[in-house]
Amino acid sequence: MPAEHASLTRPIQPAPATQPAMYFDQIRRKAFKQLLKGRFSEGAALLDAAWTIQADDSVARARALTNEYLKIRQKADAERKAEFDAAVRHVRMARLAEKYRPELVKAKLPGKVPDNQAENLPENLAEKLWDNLKDIVDDVSSADELITVDSTSRPAKVREEAFKHMDSATEKIASACESVTDREGDWPDAFRASADRLRNALAGYRKAWRSANRSNNRRVLKTASEKVQDALIDISVLVSRKPLTAALGHAREAKKLTDDSESLGRQEWIRRLIRDADKRGKELIDNGKWVDALMIYGSGGLTGLDEDSVAFKDMLKKANRHVRMINIYGGNGLNRDNNNGNSSKPQTTKPANGDGSDSSIDQPRWRDMIVRIDTAMVRDAIEQIDDNYVKEPDHRKIGIAGLNAVRILIETKQAGETLKILKDEKKRKAFLESIDGQIKYLRGIRTVDQKHVKDALHHILDSNAETLEIPPEIIDMEFAEGMLTALDRFTSMIWPYQIDDFRKHIDGAFTGVGIKIRKEPGKPIEVVTPLLNSPALRAGIRAGDYIVRVNGKKTETMMLERAVKLITGKKGTTVTLTIRRTGRSKPFKVPIKRDTIRIRTIKGWRRLPNGSWDFFIDPAARIGYVRLTQFTLDSPGELRRALREISHAKPPARGVILDLRFNPGGHLRSAVRVSDEFLKRGLIVRTKGRNRPEEKRNATPQGEFQRGQVVVLVNQYSASASEIVAGALKDWGRAWIVGQRTYGKGSVQEPWPRRRPRLKLTTGYYYLPSGRCLHRTNGAKVWGVDPDIPVMATARQTSRWLEISQETDLLKSVDAGKLSKLLSEQLREDIHLQTALLLLRLKLLSETKPAPAAKAA
Repeated sequence: MPAEHASLTRPIQPAPATQPAMYFDQIRRKAFKQLLKGRFSEGAALLDAAWTIQADDSVARARALTNEYLKIRQKADAERKAEFDAAVRHVRMARLAEKYRPELVKAKLPGKVPDNQAENLPENLAEKLWDNLKDIVDDVSSADELITVDSTSRPAKVREEAFKHMDSATEKIASACESVTDREGDWPDAFRASADRLRNALAGYRKAWRSANRSNNRRVLKTASEKVQDALIDISVLVSRKPLTAALGHAREAKKLTDDSESLGRQEWIRRLIRDADKRGKELIDNGKWVDALMIYGSGGLTGLDEDSVAFKDMLKKANRHVRMINIYGGNGLNRDNNNGNSSKPQTTKPANGDGSDSSIDQPRWRDMIVRIDTAMVRDAIEQIDDNYVKEPDHRKIGIAGLNAVRILIETKQAGETLKILKDEKKRKAFLESIDGQIKYLRGIRTVDQKHVKDALHHILDSNAETLEIPPEIIDMEFAEGMLTALDRFTSMIWPYQIDDFRKHIDGAFTGVGIKIRKEPGKPIEVVTPLLNSPALRAGIRAGDYIVRVNGKKTETMMLERAVKLITGKKGTTVTLTIRRTGRSKPFKVPIKRDTIRIRTIKGWRRLPNGSWDFFIDPAARIGYVRLTQFTLDSPGELRRALREISHAKPPARGVILDLRFNPGGHLRSAVRVSDEFLKRGLIVRTKGRNRPEEKRNATPQGEFQRGQVVVLVNQYSASASEIVAGALKDWGRAWIVGQRTYGKGSVQEPWPRRRPRLKLTTGYYYLPSGRCLHRTNGAKVWGVDPDIPVMATARQTSRWLEISQETDLLKSVDAGKLSKLLSEQLREDIHLQTALLLLRLKLLSETKPAPAAKAA
């Protein structure tokens, strides 16, 4: 058992009879000191010792709180260990599948197939098993969706529908097992064992549904569902079309789940996996299999396993560039191969035009993208890089990267589907020779400056005019996109077609219906959540709804960016969404009038009937909770009003939890003003770059919450402005930082020119009051903000409370008891938030005077 939990099993040793009571205060102080440093096991042991001397009320309450927390933490750590073991097991299963897959591909299906059915049936056993698995996943997903259906008035009907989906899944498992009945060996044995596990998990799921009271047993259903998901992952790994990619994904998961990733990286099985994957990735690149190569080298693959490898990053850049070209200039983009092995979980795909719909709406229109682009924009960007980039730019690399990007466009065969001139081999070859000549020239000369880069651009524009005659705007765009890859991933062009989205992000406002959406390949658009007080929410749109059409246009093959443009529009105009909802037999149309959507970035703990927030998470202890989702220009004012509400309450708040998890950042000015609400004086952040003067931002004594206790919650997705706030409060000892190390995005981006931005350029780095640079550079061991009290949470543990949070954020006109129950469940699943609450409660207890504990009569 970890030392952290040792106090759970250690018996309390009574104090010697001769030990004077005067030692009680000393031991009590030591106990709280350890507890407030996050050393909960040591603190619990000291509390036990203090209790044997004097039955003090504050000690009794602290013991109860701490021991309960340690039990929860022990369970969470055990879950994480189990998930780590499962990830390692999945890697081994995927390597086994990799060896056995050729046999499955060679195995023909038994029996004669009628000619009129042949094209609809799988070609071999591997495809049959894959199809079986997709169907099983669809059945289980349909049953899972029923968990959140509001069906208290008809629970029997919902239960019956869930049973129907589980019966269907069980039949398909039997069909899959029948296909491998006569096969022997490690893989068939593993498959049959995994199928048995899935059958047992489904039986448990059915039992949970049979006994579930829909009003209070959602947690039982979710737990049973998780066991089914675990069993599904086992089978999906074994029948994966891309087992090597699946192995990489699960190895990456194992790395995220361990406390010692360096030790994991030295193990032979993972080193062998990296070698094999790199070899396969190079083969894929040599053969032009760009999407598969992208999956090998992506963040879920090799660059995720070895984040410092420059070679892997270069391969990833190359694959990314080719995939971009296919997506933008290929006739059907990537829709012909949506499932590229990036996940061990299958995803249903359909042809782009299988229903006769207009495919032109489903792809980025390069003609729309190049509108109002000209060479002057690219020349200006080159000059701004030379003048203002954070480091001395390597113009040789910049120029060659731009030329290579244009070369990749010309070499991409799929681009010939929309740029027909590329099929003229003579002209194509002449243009490539011109590009190669410029690359050779830039490599050969002694020094390269910005003028050489601009000359290279003009040279290939002239050559294009003499040969292929591709629209020059395309050359400008691809040269610029390519050259910026030689800098950093946060520097980017702001093309005319992107300006509305850029302003939406900066201003925190846009015109639309107010929904967050996401998209999986081959599936309709899913509503993550409607925004508060939005037209979508008023129209009855719910989280989990699927938008199958937008103004009559199907969304299955539509790219997310295209969908956003169709849904947003001018204020007062109407968009019609066709919704598919679990529990409804048919899709239905919802017309919604577009309106100005202001992104509200401050949330509290509990929604009130009037739509406002209750910011007290623990009213008895007077502990507040404020969640800041991003840093817009309005965020500091919203936060100030929230802090004023809790600090002026009667009695006022004694502590507050500031939740910055999943906050991607935003305005520097907002970060400074948010920090200023908690700090009385001193440096908040310093910015410094190559050609920008050092700027210091200091706190003022005007903040709303400068006295009470503060805990800041962060995780690996807290970035930029979030890191500035967390870092400043940590360096000045103003707050405990709880959670996981932050993202490490500590660079300053500025739009150039400021009035009509065309380039978002990295011009400096952020430095905390301690002098630490927040930014994560290649090979760095130190970046971001380290928590004072590290608390690891797995993706599954996080998703549990996030899923409930998406529901509770919107609930206001519901039974108060139901909302309280959901919030209790949300808190129970959130180990970060429980840690923050414990710290504040212990701190407040430590400030109370010792008093005899109440005795039972």
